[in-house]
Amino acid sequence: MQIIQKQTNPGETALILAGQLNFLVRKDFQAALHHAQIEGIHHIILDLTQVSFIYCSTLGILVQAKQELAEAQITLSFLTSPGRVSDALKLLNLNQKLPIIPA
Repeated sequence: MQIIQKQTNPGETALILAGQLNFLVRKDFQAALHHAQIEGIHHIILDLTQVSFIYCSTLGILVQAKQELAEAQITLSFLTSPGRVSDALKLLNLNQKLPIIPA
């Protein structure tokens, strides 16, 4: 899994994830979110369009990240393209809890 941070607008950043999203990337993912908080980011777009597979164990990490960021008054959106990842989020009704933007 690779995480690329890209500034999109002032106060907004995109975290582009590529590869398989599994539990082992939890620390890198949390570090990237923490880094964005330190930079004063108010909105994070989590770009999942290059994720080939998402493990169930990481879905909880995404929900938890959204909740923790909301407490810090940072919004989190998810960018997905049609396929496995988008289908998994919809199948588990996470599209009701996570703001998903279709690519």
